[in-house]
Amino acid sequence: MTKIYDLKAAFSRFHTGMQADGYSVTLRDPGSASGFNIAKRAGLPDIIAPGDVIDVLLRYGFSAMSQGWSPIARPRSSSRTIFQLDDLPTGSIEMMTAEGWRPCYTQQTSPSKFQAALAVDHVDDVIRLEVRRRLIGIFHADPGATGAYRLPGFQNAKPKYRADDGSYPRVTPLSWSGETCPKTALLVEQVMAEIAEKAAVSVRHVDLDPDDIATLDDLAAAWQRLEHHAYRAYGPLWKSEHDWLMSIMLRYFGAVEDEVREALTYLSPRHDLRSKNESGFERAAAITADRAFSEAGDEALESLERFQWLWERDFHDNKKMSAGGS
Repeated sequence: MTKIYDLKAAFSRFHTGMQADGYSVTLRDPGSASGFNIAKRAGLPDIIAPGDVIDVLLRYGFSAMSQGWSPIARPRSSSRTIFQLDDLPTGSIEMMTAEGWRPCYTQQTSPSKFQAALAVDHVDDVIRLEVRRRLIGIFHADPGATGAYRLPGFQNAKPKYRADDGSYPRVTPLSWSGETCPKTALLVEQVMAEIAEKAAVSVRHVDLDPDDIATLDDLAAAWQRLEHHAYRAYGPLWKSEHDWLMSIMLRYFGAVEDEVREALTYLSPRHDLRSKNESGFERAAAITADRAFSEAGDEALESLERFQWLWERDFHDNKKMSAGGS
């Protein structure tokens, strides 16, 4: 049985690498997609202080962990952005460091899988998502990674990793420098320059505030009109893609991922199903928002820009008239 001291020592290495302000911690059933946020279960603030993570886990999650549930942590930081590289095969981390990349933290999550984290000074969501997409391509990492890390010192109790004696592999920290990565910072600068160049030739007019319900109502109305024209032009391409279409339109107007996610939460046509699966609803909105800033989102945006005249008529012009009349 693992000692509390060893768990705290392993988490200390994890935190030394991440250097986060705090952590959002969930427990996940290794045999399904079930899980829960331990802070919410305990009635605590969502972000747990680094020094309290293990104590909170043992106090409020011991029963679930004794049944094989795995603790998962998401670093939260106001000063740095951390890019997760997940499901890396054997040899990837050595190759990464040999080529000049400097992970702030690495760990082995199973006998043949590894995670690495690359840190830079804080960047906004638009930059983060594009840099993330490129890093995943460079290292052939899991594109579905969400920034969640298995906590070191605990077992990875997925059924496929069970040994003949009934034991499971433990997540093991490999390196924890905590340093930022200059090579990733250069990639950030490159992406920022490219986005600035695009912005110079493609100006967006809307300052979207997701807390402004009136603005979201305007967007909802424009969205419905846009759907009608998109269906007529593309037919089945857009069928059952309401959230996706909305997210691309919001991106066209200059919204960042957090704004798109919040808008989907307000406006999704699936709102009548929320009471049945609140967490699933929010997760779907997050996935759709993330996808909107991926390569698939880039392609959809190029197609939808053909409707610029419609958006100008249905949103910009009406908004300007409303502003002038108030």
